[in-house]
Amino acid sequence: MTAKQCEKVMLQQVNQLWDLLDDMSENNPEAYQKFIQHHLEEGMKQFSLPEAHICFQTRILELNEKLLYVNLCTWSRVPAPKSKSDPVPLAGGRLEETVEGREIYSVTDVAYNPEVLKEGNEDPVEKDQLIRLAMKYIEEQHCTHLSYSYTLLKDKLKGSKKQMKLRLTGKADPMQTAKHMSPEESGASLLQQLAMLKSADKESEDDNPQICLLSSIKHPKKPGLIEEISSTEFQSGKVETPKYKLLLVKDGNEKTKIIQLKIELPGVFSVKECDLSVSKDDLVIDVTEKYRLQLDLPETISEETVTAKFNKKTHILSVEMPIK
Repeated sequence: MTAKQCEKVMLQQVNQLWDLLDDMSENNPEAYQKFIQHHLEEGMKQFSLPEAHICFQTRILELNEKLLYVNLCTWSRVPAPKSKSDPVPLAGGRLEETVEGREIYSVTDVAYNPEVLKEGNEDPVEKDQLIRLAMKYIEEQHCTHLSYSYTLLKDKLKGSKKQMKLRLTGKADPMQTAKHMSPEESGASLLQQLAMLKSADKESEDDNPQICLLSSIKHPKKPGLIEEISSTEFQSGKVETPKYKLLLVKDGNEKTKIIQLKIELPGVFSVKECDLSVSKDDLVIDVTEKYRLQLDLPETISEETVTAKFNKKTHILSVEMPIK
C-alpha cells in the first residue's frame, strides 16, 4: 500500500469516527458527554507531572563510596500493572552528582503509578519491596552497585521539584497547551478540546520519556507483594526467620530511650552479606538465600541515629535504635 493509499484509508477512518460521534451526540447526548470526558481525562494524564512521595538514602558501592538519594515519585503517566502476574512498570530519571559545600552525593528519581505507591503505604513490607525494586532498577540502568541498606528520610524530596521533574521528563514545566483546556477559558467544545489535546500530545511525543517495563520484575502469586523473579532472596524453603531478642532500654521514668535488637545469623561471616533496612516504625533484615526478618517496632525511632555491628565470632548482628 502506497503512502497516498494509507493516507486515504486513515482519512476514511477519521470520517467514520466523526460520523459516529455526531450520531451519538444527537441520539444519546449523555453517552456522548461521558465518552468525550473520559478521553479528555485520559489525555490530560499525558500532561501530568511527577510528584514527590518519599525519599530514601543509600550508598553507591564504588572505590570511593558516596551517598545516593532516591526520590520515589507518583506519576499517573506510569501505568499500573494490569494484574498481579504482570511486570511492574516504572520510570527513571538521570543520575546526577551534586556538590553541596564539602559534601558530594548523587540524586536520582524513580516513579511509580499512584495506585502502586498507595498499596505500599498500606503495607510496610510492600513499601520495602518497592524501594528494593527501585534500587535494582537503578543498578541496571546506571551500571552501578548499591548497598541495599537504606534510610527513609523525613523530607519526601531531595533537591527541588523543578530538578526532579527535569530529570524525569526532560522539562521543568507542564505543557502550556494543557494549561488552557477548560471550556471556561477557551470556549471550545468538548470535541474541539479532545482534538486539541490529541494534537498537542502528538507534537510532544518525541519529548516524552519512555516508561520502563522490566520483564524480570513481577507480582508474585501471593497478593500484596512484589517479586524479582531473577532473585533467589525469597524462595520458599530456603529463607528462614532468624532467632532474635528485642530489648527496650528505659530511663528512670520508665520511658523507653533505646531499642536494642540482637539477631542470630549462623552461617553468616560478613556484614556485607546482610541488607539492613530501617524506617521510623519497622525493620527488615535480608541475607540472600538464608534469612529474612521483618519487625514492626514498638516505638517510633530516629532513623538517622541507628547503629549496627556484626560480631564475626558469634555471628550476631546488634542493632541499636534510639527513640525519636
